[in-house]
Amino acid sequence: MGSADLVMSLIACFTLSVILVTVFCLYCKKKYSYWREKGVKGPVPWPVVGNFGNVILQKESLDQCIKDIYSKYKGEKLVGLYSGFRPVVLIRDPELIKHVLIRDFDVFQERGNSSRGSRLSDNLFSANGEKWKIMRQKLTPVFTTRKLKEMVPNIQKCIANFLQYVNNLVEKNIDHEIRALTAKYTLEVIGSCAFGLDLKLYTDEENKFSSMVKQIFTPTFRSRLIVLLDMIIPGIRKKFSTRPELQEFFVDLVRKVQKERKGRPLSHRDFMDLMIELKEEGKISRKLEDGKVEIEIDDYMVAAQALVFYSAGFETSSAAMSFLIHELALHTDVQDRLYKEICEVLEKYDGEINYDSVKDMKYLEMVLDETLRKHPLATVLFRKSSLAYTFPGTDVTIPKDTSVMISASGLTKDPKYFNNPNEFNPENFMPEKLNNLPQCVYLPFGEGPRNCIGMRFAKVQSLLGTAAFFKQFKVEPSEKTKQELVMDPKAIVVTCKEGIWVKITKR
Repeated sequence: MGSADLVMSLIACFTLSVILVTVFCLYCKKKYSYWREKGVKGPVPWPVVGNFGNVILQKESLDQCIKDIYSKYKGEKLVGLYSGFRPVVLIRDPELIKHVLIRDFDVFQERGNSSRGSRLSDNLFSANGEKWKIMRQKLTPVFTTRKLKEMVPNIQKCIANFLQYVNNLVEKNIDHEIRALTAKYTLEVIGSCAFGLDLKLYTDEENKFSSMVKQIFTPTFRSRLIVLLDMIIPGIRKKFSTRPELQEFFVDLVRKVQKERKGRPLSHRDFMDLMIELKEEGKISRKLEDGKVEIEIDDYMVAAQALVFYSAGFETSSAAMSFLIHELALHTDVQDRLYKEICEVLEKYDGEINYDSVKDMKYLEMVLDETLRKHPLATVLFRKSSLAYTFPGTDVTIPKDTSVMISASGLTKDPKYFNNPNEFNPENFMPEKLNNLPQCVYLPFGEGPRNCIGMRFAKVQSLLGTAAFFKQFKVEPSEKTKQELVMDPKAIVVTCKEGIWVKITKR
């Protein structure tokens, strides 16, 4: 090739590069002008990754990213964001949040984060439309007041095991990582109340249930890559399945329980009893004006619900209890007042910690609610529009399939709703203050028809466990205790980087 040909080749390559860069820039400009053209303010996006670059790079959690954006745009009802090139709207205004979660629920029924690559994705959390309505209707009876009261004796046995285990540790006079302790308690409760199993967590450190929990909540390179690709190429997550070992574990679990119960519901009246009853029906259905929707109930469908019950019930309560214990180690006045209430209430109930006695501990519930305010676990709520929708009181209309985000932690840290929001203060949940709090500001379990179905169960096991723990023990800061907890941006759920450490002593 002569020098002239080489020059022409270089010019051609350069020209092509300029054209490609220009086309790409024009494409980005067009895509990222969506919210500006609608008059909705928002942060400037990065090319390709949108507004979630630091989340993708694992420099910050999604919660922190959305919370910072929420705080930055004070006075705005809506904030325009981009997930890749896809427009996403962050709602800041409680009244608009109420419309999305409650009043206009039919438009925003979907969470928009479902995966269809596995039968385990066929669960209540991921289901949509009539399938979700049928499943919600059939599973709700597990969490009635009567059912919760029936579960209390099982929870009391788990509490006794938990207290004995903690007592043995206290005698060693060492610091304690609280999240690991509360995880054992809540996991044993789930095993007992959902599946009728004695997991023997305090004697078997290599317990299969514990290892499955670690798998569920420990992201792999593959899972991170799928999330990254889904932000850039919407919908690609649906092409990938749940990890096969998880599916195998939960299918084997439900088959084992069914075999032990000889395929018939027993007197447990637990989650598995209900699922066995539904499986006996073969199909569950819901009548509509234009026909009937049916869902086949097989082992995979039961396993899918078991996975959600197992992971959600365990994670919420263990995290809530660990954050609560941390806060009370730092606030001895709150701890002393709580202990006094526990003792006074138990005098009326012959010393028994049960459903009725903890319901009578009003300050205990305030302490738990304040813990969930300062340390929310469902930090970001997601919804997706099924129709074009105009937000009431605005001229902003979003098209069908637009993703909506709500910063639950941004709302609870907003001084507009809570004075000194970074301080731990159970008085925030005095009845007179709650009466003045706008609806849909405090969202520990979501709100509306699609709130957490196990909310009452999670609170009951947390209240029972907390009351029993502080009746017998007190906590104080240790050398490892952090005044401000630093969260791990790489974790799937809210997790402290260095754990939650306190010193536990007997009363």
